[in-house]
Amino acid sequence: MGRVSIPADELRPVTALFADLVGSTGLGERLSPGEVKALVGECVTRMSRAVEEFGGIVQAYMGDGICAYFGVPAAHEDDPERAARAALRIVQLVGEYAKEVEAAWGITGFSVRIGVNSGQAAVGLVGAATPQEVALGDATNVAARLQAAAEPGMVVVGGTTAARIAKQFVLEPLGEVAVKGRAEAVTAWKLVRPQSGARAAPSMPLVGRETELDRLREALDELVAGRGQVVVVVGESGLGATRLLEELRMLAEGRATWLEAGCPSFGSELVYWPLEVVLRRWLGVEEGEPAIAVRTKARARLGEVLGERAEAVLPYLGPLLAVTLDPGAGGSELSPEALAAGLHRAYRDWVLALAERGPLVLALEDVHWADASTRELVADLLEVTDRAPLLLALTTRPEPASEGWKLRLKVETEYAHRLTEVTLRPLSERAQREYLRLLMPALDESVVVELVERAEGNPRYLEELLRFLVDGGGLLRERTWTLSMNAADLLPPALENLLVARIDRLPETARKVAQTAAVIGRTFSVRLLERVVWTDDLDRDLAALFRAEVVRELRRYPELECTFKHGLLQEAALSTLTPERRRELHGRVGDALEELYADALDDHLELLAHHFGRSDQLEKAFRYLVSAAVRADEFGASPQAAELRRRADKVKARLDRVP
Repeated sequence: MGRVSIPADELRPVTALFADLVGSTGLGERLSPGEVKALVGECVTRMSRAVEEFGGIVQAYMGDGICAYFGVPAAHEDDPERAARAALRIVQLVGEYAKEVEAAWGITGFSVRIGVNSGQAAVGLVGAATPQEVALGDATNVAARLQAAAEPGMVVVGGTTAARIAKQFVLEPLGEVAVKGRAEAVTAWKLVRPQSGARAAPSMPLVGRETELDRLREALDELVAGRGQVVVVVGESGLGATRLLEELRMLAEGRATWLEAGCPSFGSELVYWPLEVVLRRWLGVEEGEPAIAVRTKARARLGEVLGERAEAVLPYLGPLLAVTLDPGAGGSELSPEALAAGLHRAYRDWVLALAERGPLVLALEDVHWADASTRELVADLLEVTDRAPLLLALTTRPEPASEGWKLRLKVETEYAHRLTEVTLRPLSERAQREYLRLLMPALDESVVVELVERAEGNPRYLEELLRFLVDGGGLLRERTWTLSMNAADLLPPALENLLVARIDRLPETARKVAQTAAVIGRTFSVRLLERVVWTDDLDRDLAALFRAEVVRELRRYPELECTFKHGLLQEAALSTLTPERRRELHGRVGDALEELYADALDDHLELLAHHFGRSDQLEKAFRYLVSAAVRADEFGASPQAAELRRRADKVKARLDRVP
């Protein structure tokens, strides 16, 4: 088919951040206009850098404030967390800047207030001469109102954001906030700080992973016996890699020292971030501590482990702790390469010294998000497993282009004698049912069937789908929990972010192909797809979908058919389409079906009615439904014929309402 103009507008999960300076309007009484512009401009620039540091974009500058989005132009599975961290960073930066302002001009009261909210928004271009991409909708409006309701120095987040970040941050309830132009008030929370301290023990027993857990137990036994090990847990998001690591941690209690950190999704530019976290936690150093306190703690603890070697190690570990190199310690004149080599050597010496004192587990989660420097340093630690009882426990997703996959390949080729690799597969139906019984014992069988079918063996999907139904009123409590709405129409916000982010990582043309294929159905004919979608190279785009494991081949004969690897991936691709765009695509699919099966339309009547019924071509939908009902009668399928006529009556009623 010919090229068709594709509207830019989409529906997307977005987290909006509105930040506004407090006390800036009074600057004009003390300073010249040029000085006010320079002072406020510098502060706004620092705020913008904080947003960009965590992967957000500043959409608009509003005098002495900013409007920023997380999830535009591409979604991330943790956009609410990114926005929360950016908000706290802004408060910190503005607080530091306020001290500079007071010292220079004696002006006090300089601060910032911030509102953060998450939800679906319509994203597209607005403007004439220089169009800009904006996100519009209730979610962004609420964020602006929350910012207005915040006190100076405070970050206020909406209920959806709070639910998404509750495990990572300390929150304090603020009650309900009235929002102008909105009938209902919104629940608001004060964002205090990131969570700290030891991870709580899992509240639920592990289900369906007995074999995998046995392999981890064996690796730990080898470690305790004095033999170094490397454990690599490979699995797609939600299959339970983190949960398995928690089980390993509990098994290691009293048998080995445990150090852990995670690689954040925004960490590709944060050099050595997880290894810095490991070192800080071991030293008992908090972010923002004075340099002298950090240096004192480092000297004391490293001295206990390394003895006289501590003096040689500290200068190279200093940059990880944000402390200045000791005067006269050397190293400041070294090249970046030499400094990196010294840091690697110092970190390796520290880990080796710890392992020589007793079995040590160094656990790093999500190494697919690691930066190259972290991957190289962890690779250097592998040799310690040959010299001391060190267990490197790594989790990663099967992403061949990631740093985590490169690390896995190195372990596989050079340290196979130390390697235990655990590949996670979807849970069986039996295990899913058992997990649901643990989560909510009195679920009705119809709910269990619906959730098991939709989750397709992914325990996180199962849990999020159930939680969304409960929190959103989708279940009614009588003797058992039963559905009060069609669960198939629901996509929880946490999963929407996760799955849309996966779609967004595709090349742009492949992403459009995925959206169009999703309209055709979970399973789709490539012959039909190529008549609907416009692309320069469909083979190239399908190959990109295969590599990203968004789509897989179902069969090649008699013709190539593909299917979305998970039903929720299809739903995520659909969720980004506006209603107008979806109707247009359904109409084009119907037109293509008519063309493709012109000689056998009777065999595809219901499929044609399905697509035309979701398009603006309702006359065709009505005609095909009537024909399908007649055909069902001819085959003696009276109940099916009656259902088709009921559907036809509904379409006729919609047609009658069209002016």
